[in-house]
Amino acid sequence: MFRLSSSAVKEGRLDVKYGIDSTEQSMIEEGIPQVSFPFEWDGEPEGTKSYAIEYMDYDNAADEGVIWIHWIAAGIAADVHALPEDGARKTELIHGHNSWSLPYGPYLDISDKYKIGYGGPAPGRCHTYELVIYALDYKPELKEGFYYADLRNSIEGHILDKAVLRMKYGS
Repeated sequence: MFRLSSSAVKEGRLDVKYGIDSTEQSMIEEGIPQVSFPFEWDGEPEGTKSYAIEYMDYDNAADEGVIWIHWIAAGIAADVHALPEDGARKTELIHGHNSWSLPYGPYLDISDKYKIGYGGPAPGRCHTYELVIYALDYKPELKEGFYYADLRNSIEGHILDKAVLRMKYGS
């Protein structure tokens, strides 16, 4: 059975340090949490050639009218079974655009360097987040800065299995 877990998720809640409420302000830049939480997986199906991930906030649709993409990445080698704390910045991955790249309202002035890669949770209320890892039968040929539709289109028909980790963050 393909499983995904994280030492940063206890009793269904993401450790406060990995979001906007962190007391470690060095982990937040331009109001965006930058340090990804550690996670690991095992039990991938035979024939797995690579992994892709998505970290989403579906509750955000009620607040801003859009599902929030916190992180999408691909190109994770089949022999990798964990990403460490801050793995989004410390591991060689192909990162896609996150929702901090939205071209309106409070997001207009966000620096380009924060629009691709990991951007952690910053809800105004408690939200449920979903991290999904896909075991793929090939390595997608995506380029840094791809969009969510690019990821979905490139993995369609190539997903051997997926594992999901749900967590809450915020008060």
